[in-house]
Amino acid sequence: MSEILRFETFSSTVEPEFWAGLAHHKLHSAQLDTRRTPVRGEFVGGRRHTVRGNGETGSPQKVAVPARLRVSQDAWGVAESGAQQQKQQQQPVVLVSVEGYLLNTNTVEEFKKYDKGELLRSAGAEVLDAIRSGRATQQPGLLWPFLLLTFADLKKYRFHHWFAFPAVTADPPDEVTEAPVPISKFVARDKDLAQLLVEFAAFSQANADSCSAFVARYRPEAPDRRWRICALGDWDEVNDSAHDGMTMLGFVDPSSHATRPGWPLRNLLTWLRHQHPEVRRTRVLCFRDAVLAQGSTAAAGQQSESIVLEVDVTPTERLTSECRVSGWERDAGQRLAPRTVDLSSTMDPERLATSALDLNLQLMRWRLAPEIDLARIANTRALLVGAGTLGAYVARGLLAWGMRKITFVDNGRVSFSNPPRQPLYEFADSVDGGKPKAEAAASSMRRIFPRVDAQGVQLSVPMPGHAVPAAEVEDTRAAAAQLEQLIVDHDVVFLLTDSRESRWLPTMLGALHRKLVLCVALGFDSFVAMRHGVIADYSSEGSGAGAVDSGTAGPGTTGPGTAGTRAADPVAQDMPEVERLGCYFCNDVVAPTDSLADRTLDQQCTVTRPGLAPIASGTAVELLATILQHPLGGLAPAADSSGAVDGGDVGVFGAPAHQIRGHLTGFRQHAIVGQASSLCTACSPRVIEAYRQHGFEFLQRVFNNTPVAEDSPHRAMEAAGVAANYSYLETLTGLAALHRETDRMLEDIEWSENEELGSDGGFETI
Repeated sequence: MSEILRFETFSSTVEPEFWAGLAHHKLHSAQLDTRRTPVRGEFVGGRRHTVRGNGETGSPQKVAVPARLRVSQDAWGVAESGAQQQKQQQQPVVLVSVEGYLLNTNTVEEFKKYDKGELLRSAGAEVLDAIRSGRATQQPGLLWPFLLLTFADLKKYRFHHWFAFPAVTADPPDEVTEAPVPISKFVARDKDLAQLLVEFAAFSQANADSCSAFVARYRPEAPDRRWRICALGDWDEVNDSAHDGMTMLGFVDPSSHATRPGWPLRNLLTWLRHQHPEVRRTRVLCFRDAVLAQGSTAAAGQQSESIVLEVDVTPTERLTSECRVSGWERDAGQRLAPRTVDLSSTMDPERLATSALDLNLQLMRWRLAPEIDLARIANTRALLVGAGTLGAYVARGLLAWGMRKITFVDNGRVSFSNPPRQPLYEFADSVDGGKPKAEAAASSMRRIFPRVDAQGVQLSVPMPGHAVPAAEVEDTRAAAAQLEQLIVDHDVVFLLTDSRESRWLPTMLGALHRKLVLCVALGFDSFVAMRHGVIADYSSEGSGAGAVDSGTAGPGTTGPGTAGTRAADPVAQDMPEVERLGCYFCNDVVAPTDSLADRTLDQQCTVTRPGLAPIASGTAVELLATILQHPLGGLAPAADSSGAVDGGDVGVFGAPAHQIRGHLTGFRQHAIVGQASSLCTACSPRVIEAYRQHGFEFLQRVFNNTPVAEDSPHRAMEAAGVAANYSYLETLTGLAALHRETDRMLEDIEWSENEELGSDGGFETI
């Protein structure tokens, strides 16, 4: 008696690595694009598992397991590599590859409101089109696609998803005419079953991409080769020669149910109904023994799980609906509902933190700044000279941009006044004399984000005007060398110290090694954030006493992840050459000296409005980001307050400013452009060359303000009385000569004391 043919539905199994791939796909590839993305799954012939009841003494029983469609981390590589194809051709196919597509929505509301009925009908129509066009005959995998509708909540690492396995169903349904027969009872002898496995192994090796469905002919009376397996396209040939045997429609069956075939048979019967409408009854081989084809076939009769059905196929003219489709997966409670995977509790917390940070940055690329190069920022190595209020805020800003290498330099200790104003410290850091600031800042950064490479260097930066006692010469020499090596090892240097003179040595060394240097300074209610001009064609290599091989250059030259020279970027080549921008000291007409001597407490400390430091620090961080996204990097021309720039407004964030000066009074801010000075006491060629030639001896003279050497070309200036009134740096750079010439000009001016009013009512000046 005929019964309705019932099928074992697919159950999805998703490996956690797939969700990591989905997160990466969403962030870096799809972004806001909701078009479908090809993915791949796989299933294997159904096998029952043997278990024992009542422990070791119970009799073994075979238990069916659900028909699984597995989606793994390999799902994103739909097109298999040549090596994979070759590997498949060298061994029988066990896993059946199934192509599907993913639809990832942008919001959970969109996921919930998606027209799932229409989505399933559309997929079913594609299956029918593949059948009618004949493509499914050549590529049987087109008969069993799958859909995956998702929403990835990347903040919480939760993935809402719903699988569908579209099946074009017959109404009225197909029927099975008799109870399914195990293959071991269907064949005439066990040897025939072993030969079936051999035939399938040979067929799958020759047809790796299309072996999931086939035509089989069995000749029980043949003396030797009783099985023959062919492709679906050979149906007519095999069926015409079936007078001496039985023709069967075969497929790799993922079901392990004793009587129910797997879900793929639905669409395979639809193929038969449309491609061979003359067939009203057929045998179906539900082949579940692909795994046995890989090994020995000696015990195939005892291990075989395959079954044979005889099915009455509903003809197309009796169908009430040509394209009736079903296939949405049910949840664990057998309800038609989506599922949710929460991976936050199973993931490494550090990895979660990294993903969350990358998420916020990658979101910029979705709409607002699609061309931003985040790796260029992340790979930049930052040296922060000063770990106080400015250093703490700059470090947090760099971390928010994804920068992974940050080094602090400071010689102070955390005091009780620091934690309320400096966000990297807390009360515990200030007790018992206070922790070293640089190390405490680095430790705090690692607690905030464990995957940042934050280091602290306790170092006193030698300064002009601060004489070095004889007992401290070697320590000062070592400190200067250590600071230089730190500058060499980083791409960008932030000057964030309190005093003017403490910025001199890192400014000079940054210019020598062509590093990008940014300086932030505070007043009571005003600030300046500026970048120093990078020397475009000055080589820091040499054998001078003070030279250290730079190894790598900084942003604006050839640093990691940054722009190279003009020749490295076609946009940069079209931009005109511009004069080098000035450094922090270029506008000064006096050399830096001891600014702390003979000062009251309020003059020794940086007294500033509390909200000013984060504003200035944030401005400097964003200035760096703008520079790193410009094709010329540190060589980029500067924009003034009007936004005008020589060479055009290029770069993701436009042209970077040179100096940004802000005032809380009136809440004003404006950009200034200043060129480098040939008389600068920090970055001028005379200073750089003096250090290259004399090394630490030069630095000693700067620190101690000692006279010019007897053999120095500047000795004549000192002999003329210049050094009596001006510092060594002012004498070296020519600032002293400039002052003397100015004084001489002022002496030559004669002022009249005539008090008569001119005709215009003003004073007459001679």
